[in-house]
Amino acid sequence: MIKNAEIVRILSLLILVLSSVMNPVQAGQFNVQCTYSHTLPDDSIVRYGLPGFAMQHDFFGNTSTDAFSELATLNARKITTCNVQADMSAYWVPQLKRKSGIVLPDFQKTYYRKNVEPPVSAIPQGLEMLAGSHRDMSPNLHAAYFCANVGYTAEAPTSCPVVDGRAQLDIVLTFPDCWDGTHIRPDFSQGVQNMAYHNPDGTCPAAYPVQIQQLDMNIQYSLGNDGDLSDAQLSMDPVMKNGVLTPTWGSLYTAHADFINAWKPDSLQYATDHCSNQPVACNTAIPTYFSAASADSWLDANGVPHDTDPVLRVGPGDIVFMKFPTPANTDAYPYRKASLQTFGRNVTDSTAEMMRLYAATTSWNDATDAPVASDCTTRQIGGIYLDSAAQSRLNDVDAYVKQQIADQAPDIAICIRNGTGRVVEFNSREQASGPALFLQ
Repeated sequence: MIKNAEIVRILSLLILVLSSVMNPVQAGQFNVQCTYSHTLPDDSIVRYGLPGFAMQHDFFGNTSTDAFSELATLNARKITTCNVQADMSAYWVPQLKRKSGIVLPDFQKTYYRKNVEPPVSAIPQGLEMLAGSHRDMSPNLHAAYFCANVGYTAEAPTSCPVVDGRAQLDIVLTFPDCWDGTHIRPDFSQGVQNMAYHNPDGTCPAAYPVQIQQLDMNIQYSLGNDGDLSDAQLSMDPVMKNGVLTPTWGSLYTAHADFINAWKPDSLQYATDHCSNQPVACNTAIPTYFSAASADSWLDANGVPHDTDPVLRVGPGDIVFMKFPTPANTDAYPYRKASLQTFGRNVTDSTAEMMRLYAATTSWNDATDAPVASDCTTRQIGGIYLDSAAQSRLNDVDAYVKQQIADQAPDIAICIRNGTGRVVEFNSREQASGPALFLQ
């Protein structure tokens, strides 16, 4: 058994972990969920270039991950099981076994969260790091366990309750968030550890001055109608017996995880700037391609343009115009859908209304050649449903944007008309949360 002081220390961590895991709308964070991909006895961080010489690992995210994986190989095959297409990273954990056999994970969900007030830096490309320890025999400050219908604990459970024919175990692992600024990967042969956990006051140790997002990885296992974990074990490194590598197993306290960052760089920078370092809960709303407005304006009912206002006003008879550079190199990373991102609200009352989106010409600008009403065509391409809540919204313009990309149009323009009798306002490009094309 662990001492009371140790329990208090671990529970203090759990409070921090649960603030993100149990409250996914927490500001300053984003998250990624990746289904199980494959299992291999490989580990390119600890056993690089030695296929078959590591413990059995369950892999998530980039489907090519193996003993030779690093940034270049992950970028060479951009196929992921993650629900954010910009994340080609590799995530892996030891295999879980119990008396009834191997338990494959459903998925892992990783919360990228910020622990401190000063801005954090984006995780460097190719950064490799580990969480937990495969040598622990008792509760670890950076690991927690969850049973559905029970909650989180520092001590590994011996069973999870079956409710409505289903039991569930989750293992949560918290990664270090302070980088030494030099080493992309740890070098165990030279005693080089490239990452450390932040100090109790949230600052980084002097030798690890670069603060990045902290990753909380939550791995879910469905146990069916058998919640028994009394003999549950996690894979450990194999040992040589009679010239044959033989698997070994440890307790649930040997829980650990590995990560190699292969996010699309500008997408991770977007998440750092717009989510981690802002009071915004982005969740999975991270773009693979992001194109901020290059011009915007609104015409009042008398046809007078307003080109530099901080808000784009669309009341009865008004028209809002937005123009964007067409996202480039969209074959480099996969994406599923294209949206118009706006930040706005109904300023008249609390009624929810639909604003109609139309294709617009691109011959205008907001400096020398203001748009006229005829630049807003009658081709409807989508809509914005909004009420009085001032918030960011993603609005479907998928078919229109994809066609413009296919036609190699240099710019994409959209206009908004309002037939509701109420006034709606959107942030203009003069503000940080101005309109943008958002490809995910």
